[in-house]
Amino acid sequence: MQRIIFLVTSLNGMHKPNFSQQLLQVVHQGVQVSVLVALVDFEATWQVREYLNRLAKKDRDVKQVTLMMLADLYQDETGLKLTSGERNMPVLTDFDERLFADNQQQVKRYLDAGHLVAELRQLDDETPMVLRQYHADQLEQIDTYGLDGNVVGIEKVSDEVAQTSYVLNTKGEAVLRFVRHERPVEQVFNLSDSSAMLATEFATAKQNAAAANMTQRQRNKAEEATIDHTSIVSTTETYYGVLAYSNYRRFDNLYTFYQAVLSHLLTPDTRLYVDLAVNAALSPQMPNQLIFNY
Repeated sequence: MQRIIFLVTSLNGMHKPNFSQQLLQVVHQGVQVSVLVALVDFEATWQVREYLNRLAKKDRDVKQVTLMMLADLYQDETGLKLTSGERNMPVLTDFDERLFADNQQQVKRYLDAGHLVAELRQLDDETPMVLRQYHADQLEQIDTYGLDGNVVGIEKVSDEVAQTSYVLNTKGEAVLRFVRHERPVEQVFNLSDSSAMLATEFATAKQNAAAANMTQRQRNKAEEATIDHTSIVSTTETYYGVLAYSNYRRFDNLYTFYQAVLSHLLTPDTRLYVDLAVNAALSPQMPNQLIFNY
């Protein structure tokens, strides 16, 4: 039976008009449709679920779409029990509780001598969504729950940014670890009037930029063609390393990890949709797979 998988790697990609348009088209084709949420930001999976629920109000066939999270795919894999330093598990009943309402959600805030130590967001009395934990009023850990009420993902936060994240199996063990890294990157641009913002390899950037400038401006004065219009912009690139605890396989980036995950799901009859923004990075990992963009 034919199957269609939409790979969601960012909330920005999911909110593109093409995502909802193409999803609404395929749900009427009588095939199995799945949305695979591969976000490192685990709590954002609740936003994906809410978005699909809104689409289902417009088209009831969307209710037939299967929502898959990484925790669903790895729920039975062998994992590693996290230490108390890797996973904080507070006893919330030890603190003062305050109940609030926010955006149709229940919010319970827990205080210790007036200081915020935790915030639990719930859909209702029975369905926890996200638990945020604080130390010295600084966010230090985010626990994301599944629909069954169990924690499926943990993010360890420093300076308001998740640095290490864990996907948990049904036993509460870590089966995947994502570690955030940063590295400096230099990009070279041609900023001449006729430039199309050419980005080239650094070693040949000035030569290529000058050649393009001469080709497009044959009538320019000779001295204008010799002006160096290139500019080097230094920036920082974020990437993630991934470790699977079941076999201790390491992935240098998310795209090799996505390929490994998809390899267990794709068949010759499967159609794969990915965000156009990640196609260039993902397609080299899957040279024999026909990929549709949204």
